[in-house]
Amino acid sequence: LLNFGIKTWIFSEGVSMDNEHSIENTKKYAIMEVMFFNGYTVGMQSFVLLSLAIYFNMSSFFISIVSSLPTAGYLLQIFTKRVNILLGSRKRTMVIAATLSRLVICVMPFAVFFDVRKQEVYFAVMLIYALVAPFSNNVWTAVMTKIINKKERGKYFGVRNLFSSLSTVVYTLIYGYVLSMPDRKTAMLILTTIMSLSAIGSAIFMCLHYVPDLGTDIKNVSIKTAFKNKNFVVYLKFASVWLFTWEFLKPMTEYYRIKILGVNTMFISQTGVLTAILSSVLYLVYGKLSDKYGNKTMLRMGIFFTTYYVLTYFSMTQDNKMSMLFAAAVIDAIGFTAITLSLLNLMMEVSGEPADAYVGAYAMVSVLSAISAGLFGGMLGKFINNGVIYIFGEQFYTIRFAFVIGFILRLFSLLELTRVYSFEKTFVYPGGSSRIKSMFSKIMFSGSRYVIHSNKGKNENSDEQNVDKEKNVDDKADDHVLGPGLGEGDRGIRAKATKGCLKSAKILWDKYKQNPKIDIIEVNVFGFSRGAAAARYFVHIASSPCLYTKSLHHFEKVLL
Repeated sequence: LLNFGIKTWIFSEGVSMDNEHSIENTKKYAIMEVMFFNGYTVGMQSFVLLSLAIYFNMSSFFISIVSSLPTAGYLLQIFTKRVNILLGSRKRTMVIAATLSRLVICVMPFAVFFDVRKQEVYFAVMLIYALVAPFSNNVWTAVMTKIINKKERGKYFGVRNLFSSLSTVVYTLIYGYVLSMPDRKTAMLILTTIMSLSAIGSAIFMCLHYVPDLGTDIKNVSIKTAFKNKNFVVYLKFASVWLFTWEFLKPMTEYYRIKILGVNTMFISQTGVLTAILSSVLYLVYGKLSDKYGNKTMLRMGIFFTTYYVLTYFSMTQDNKMSMLFAAAVIDAIGFTAITLSLLNLMMEVSGEPADAYVGAYAMVSVLSAISAGLFGGMLGKFINNGVIYIFGEQFYTIRFAFVIGFILRLFSLLELTRVYSFEKTFVYPGGSSRIKSMFSKIMFSGSRYVIHSNKGKNENSDEQNVDKEKNVDDKADDHVLGPGLGEGDRGIRAKATKGCLKSAKILWDKYKQNPKIDIIEVNVFGFSRGAAAARYFVHIASSPCLYTKSLHHFEKVLL
């Protein structure tokens, strides 16, 4: 019934058949675009960013600020509505913003060629990109939210991220090799040229995207709509904590392994390749798992593993840095792949309409988190980045205190995630002892909850409906031996639970058939003795993939 309601809503609200070809092409263009996109974004983060910043003589404070600029620029997405109105359409906004933000990257190879090694040049390039790119990102995210079916998002973005990861492998290898060249100017010239060509390719494919025209509805997009959705606000609180700890630690880890521990950039690029290769496989796996078990489940798992990622850096010293970096690369792939895939998908899942408003609200929170993290990291870095103390006679770099802070913040973000209401299915490892299964299930994947296109708070405008007890679902006494005695037959446990599903479907269909758009369905299942067994079987049915048809009278045949 849930899927039936969603399907009906999509066909009534979605795009016409005439645009299906454009949508399919856009899905392909989005995959091609991300492969070029990575060409210059890999150069704007991690060891490549630090190498460029050092080449342009940047201070540690400015390095912390620059690393957060692309995310901080997302705050400007709250003005996307005005830009769309000014330019006349979302399509023009995306084309102009994508073109300008990519072309500014082309300034860097000229700066290197003419030996303009000033931190103001690199800062200006990053700043202009941060000021313009958010508008194209806002339109792109809103468009993909609209044209990618909810049930296919995990699979589609899994495939897209697969190609993204493979391209990251190529760029990381190339950049690692280039940066290991003895001639620094030649290395930087080759690096920035590749980044510029990639930026141009990204701009071309962004311009080819299909963007549905909102018409006069473009004036009705208001970011206030998103903040009225209580569940979405809870999601934003979680996202703000997670993004803060991510942006705060990102420059710290790079500074620690390159500047303090002196790790060779070629080795860093090789570990990056390892991460990307593992991520390529995991994206396909996680894409299917997120559709089956929910984005929230995958996020919980990803954050759980990234806490160990922080601990590896805390434990990293001059003596064990190589083995620890290898371990961090593996944990990075396992944890951050799940987060990268599911964080945006969960935002799409808990969003309502118009999608542009929700994307803008998410962007605003992301920016505030990034700015706060950058400022906090920059100020903290002045005191701890280069300090050394001795504990029990052993050398201890004070920058490692930042990893302790990051560890605590990630645990807190994990707690905040539990408050978000979304589709979530219990996962239990099928093998091993019952103790292992119980522990793994409770810690990692506990709970089941379904929220479909929620625009209201948890308990707003609820219409509670009680379905008869398992004993009286069909208003008949269980006088047949197979029913009460063995829990089998047409009045046994399975039959009763199935009839309960059908009766629930009938109640909801009678109420919502004129407007089959469902916000939240809460099902409280309980029973005693044989009723408890029936309740467990009902939960099994509810946690299994739903089969549906467009006609209600077919439900009984399908379910049975």
